[in-house]
Amino acid sequence: MDFGGPETTKIVDTRFKEPPAFQVTMNDQAVIEGQEVTMSVRLNGQPKPMLYWLRDRETIKTDLRHTMRETKDGTFEMTINSAQKSDTGVYTCKIINEYGTKQCACKLEVKGTVQQGCLF
Repeated sequence: MDFGGPETTKIVDTRFKEPPAFQVTMNDQAVIEGQEVTMSVRLNGQPKPMLYWLRDRETIKTDLRHTMRETKDGTFEMTINSAQKSDTGVYTCKIINEYGTKQCACKLEVKGTVQQGCLF
């Protein structure tokens, strides 16, 4: 055995090289105006992927009506409070790490409220 050489053994930990992937994807939804809508995904990847929510290819920013969170079980959620007709569209969740990019999409339809007629 030769222990005097400058060669070193390189150990590669494959757990830290995993492209992003979805375990659970979003489903199409139809709601009535004013209802709360939650879209959720579960994912994996190493390093942990960065996650982006988009509506009709535009990034959704967190505001009073749009909230994003990660639950204790690793589910990522985007909630729309008090949905409006203008929220109708195609929603995409995009996940990215240094080993790749994946995305999934669903359609949201927000229908108008049913107006009750008045009899005089």
